[in-house]
Amino acid sequence: MSHMNTILTLCSANYLAHAKVLGQSLAASNPDYRFVIGLVDRPPPHLDLAKWLPFEVLPVADLGLAEFPAMANKYSVVELNTAVKPFYLEYLYRRDPGMQTAIYLDPDILVLGRFDGLAEKLKSNNIVVTPHSCTYDDTSVNMHYEICMLSTGVYNLGFLGTARSKTTAAFLQWWRKRLVDHCYYDVGWGAFCDQQWVVLAPLYFDGVHVEKDPGYNMSYWNHFERWLSPTEKGYLVNGRHELIFHHFSSFDPLRPNIIARRNPEQVATFAARPDLKPLYDDYGKRLLAAGYESVHGLKCCYGRTDAAPTFKTRLRRTLAALPRVMRS
Repeated sequence: MSHMNTILTLCSANYLAHAKVLGQSLAASNPDYRFVIGLVDRPPPHLDLAKWLPFEVLPVADLGLAEFPAMANKYSVVELNTAVKPFYLEYLYRRDPGMQTAIYLDPDILVLGRFDGLAEKLKSNNIVVTPHSCTYDDTSVNMHYEICMLSTGVYNLGFLGTARSKTTAAFLQWWRKRLVDHCYYDVGWGAFCDQQWVVLAPLYFDGVHVEKDPGYNMSYWNHFERWLSPTEKGYLVNGRHELIFHHFSSFDPLRPNIIARRNPEQVATFAARPDLKPLYDDYGKRLLAAGYESVHGLKCCYGRTDAAPTFKTRLRRTLAALPRVMRS
């Protein structure tokens, strides 16, 4: 069966419960979308994924990527999961000629609203991205996250919308070639996995839409500008915008009173933000019901576990290897 619209997530086996909850939320909110879990790992031998997950699981080995062994040898698990993103998107477009849009979502996302507005944007644009935040003030929290954006990228790549087009194909090819060797996590040296690269996308490719609706990709880094109020159907953001999806980055359901395992001075608390507590409680319960405790401790079969050379070290080696005329 050909699907016009596909939603892809990528994860290692330890995030399969997250992917399951994401898929369940999509089945409830957007049942007309196909959902694919790209497993950047080997399937756990003790889990029958066909019975445990009612969604398509596509192991990275099935893509037959010639570049993958070298990438797995030099990247950490997180780097590797992000580096294969354009490879998976290309594969899905190639595999299903009838697919018109492919939307990427991180596995730690809960979808609560319809993607109708996004689908309309993808009819007239090739790529849709969301900024980490969309407004500013002069508070220390806001300035902290502005500095973060300068280090990690303006757009959060936990979400990416793409439409089938020659421009999208060129973008994916451009992005793929760079992520083969340059998908390291090294904040402060222009390297933040796949994310920092996409800052350049609006310069090189036409039809890149920046979605500023605060109902898209709400997370701890933009809580300062977004407040929730419950409705009969879900939540409103700032009293006007439907919450389409929330990104629970760094949330641990076994530590449910902490919004994110980050610097506590820069992440809101539930005491300061009681409006967030019902949503986080709901998500934590969903994760536990989906088998979080049975998979979150699994070790990934791919990706290096020792410390990779820093970007600064790699940059020095690259510059040292250049002819002297190119260094002057």
